[in-house]
Amino acid sequence: MRCFIAVPVPPALAVTLGQQAVPDQGRRSAATDLHLTLAFLGERDPDWARRLWPALAGLAAATPAFNLTLTEIGPFPHREGRIWAARAEPAPPLMGLHRNLWRCLEESGVAGEERAFLPHVTLARLPGPTRAAPVPGPWHLPVTELVFQESPPDGGGYRTLKRWALQ
Repeated sequence: MRCFIAVPVPPALAVTLGQQAVPDQGRRSAATDLHLTLAFLGERDPDWARRLWPALAGLAAATPAFNLTLTEIGPFPHREGRIWAARAEPAPPLMGLHRNLWRCLEESGVAGEERAFLPHVTLARLPGPTRAAPVPGPWHLPVTELVFQESPPDGGGYRTLKRWALQ
């Protein structure tokens, strides 16, 4: 299964973000699929995933909930990107959660991420680069849980396999 670990966007915020204009005939993400990815794991065996879950439960239990600011909506990852996203402030609680999660994953045999962590919530995929101007925020994302999600190969919506409340 193709999977990842994320912070889900609560329904009320998902509706608010979904009401923002998307440029260039972009293909919107479903409101129920909005999330901030902490770790993309790629193809994994379901049994491997289940063996990882106790460590993720421990991480969640040791992590206090916090609020995260989404500073703007705009092209991602750069100013002419092909993704329309809400950029998240790289606040210390988020960066600590990300670092601790990767420590846990590396202890489970997952190779470290080579790309820099650029926290964002993907709102739409664009047909090409855009020069659309960013929309200033802020919006506030309560970080109260982690989810382990599967990305079906047929391109359908994400499926939450497990969730853990933060402290």
